[in-house]
Amino acid sequence: MLVLFLVALFLPGRWWHWKTRRFRRGLRHLKRGDAGEARSEFEAFLFQVTREQNFRRVQPYFNLGRSYPYQVAGRANLGVCDLLQGKPDAALEKFRAALAEEPSWVPARYGEAVALRLLDQPAEAERSARQVLELRPSYLAARLLLGSLLQEAGRNAEADEVLAPIVEEGRDPEALLQALDNQWGIGEM
Repeated sequence: MLVLFLVALFLPGRWWHWKTRRFRRGLRHLKRGDAGEARSEFEAFLFQVTREQNFRRVQPYFNLGRSYPYQVAGRANLGVCDLLQGKPDAALEKFRAALAEEPSWVPARYGEAVALRLLDQPAEAERSARQVLELRPSYLAARLLLGSLLQEAGRNAEADEVLAPIVEEGRDPEALLQALDNQWGIGEM
């Protein structure tokens, strides 16, 4: 009886762990900067879960009652892969596809802002970065991106206002801006 109880207790968690393994592998590859491997993992994950009717319905049971938009996150992460591979047009399409499904998904909105900046559309990038900060005011990368966009537009007073919380924390916004630009290859343009 105890064995059946333990199987019933742990087997669903193992099933979920198995279903989301490719998503987690993709995140690990992204963290290492290996966009090609990350792309193949996210594409395989999305192919698998779009064919699984119950995936979205059962995920709150395995995420402590929260519904995590794995498919939206997978699409947005494909956009990150495109950004890392120097394809901002393709990235923008993926971010917008993710946002069409989940408009408040902050990482996709931030990715949209980065892609727009790389495509030399600063007004649209600023709008997206501001939307990120409306949704999550503590999103450091979006604050830095918005500050950078405002500085480039010569609106230094606004940029200083946006970057003020970073300065108040004792951090150097210029060094952080430079690191952000280097991450996306903006300084090389």
